[in-house]
Amino acid sequence: MNTKLFLRCGIFLALAIGAYFLSRQNPDAKINMESGVHMALPEHIGSFTGKSAEISESEKLILPADTQISKSVYTSLGGEQVSCQIVLSGGEKRSIHRPETCLPGQGWTKKTSETLPIKLDDGRTLEVMKLVISRPVEVQPGVKKELTSLFLYWFVGKDITTPHHWYRILHTDWDRVMHGVSHRWAYVIVSAPVLDGFVPGAKNQEQTLAALKTFIAEIAPEIIVSKK
Repeated sequence: MNTKLFLRCGIFLALAIGAYFLSRQNPDAKINMESGVHMALPEHIGSFTGKSAEISESEKLILPADTQISKSVYTSLGGEQVSCQIVLSGGEKRSIHRPETCLPGQGWTKKTSETLPIKLDDGRTLEVMKLVISRPVEVQPGVKKELTSLFLYWFVGKDITTPHHWYRILHTDWDRVMHGVSHRWAYVIVSAPVLDGFVPGAKNQEQTLAALKTFIAEIAPEIIVSKK
């Protein structure tokens, strides 16, 4: 590790530890009930039409009662599907976490992860976390095949977005210490399976990613509250 990188890591660690312990000294920070997202998902995105999806029983049991969730499955004229979900925290913060922590329990294995910049239709650039995940599926009795899926997400606070869980935590603790405010956070997930090899003529991984980037470029300005 070079000296500059080591120094930056040390500074960040010191700030993170300091913010954490200082935030414990202010447990009564006021909750700002404003959020950075519109919870109503749009009905149409490009050639896709959305249909509301039910919240699963496991989500209802695991997440705090004041957590808000919006889910839609979007289907294009060609039959392709994209899932979109927003999870917004209430007074308790444990409803917001890295989605990677839930995926193994759903049978998914993370293959790779990286941050990805996406140019939105309104001119802004949004950084998202891109996960490539997979799990075996039974395509016929006794025969399994590995299904790959692309899973893109980002966190949204008041006037801020980030693909990084650690940055969200640091920003939260900083606001508790410096401003006495505990903000509500949301995370947004956009995902789609890679059906090349499963469905004739289906998109491969590169084509699926391009479609998801176009979808996010259109939907993100609709659901992220613009700065005043």
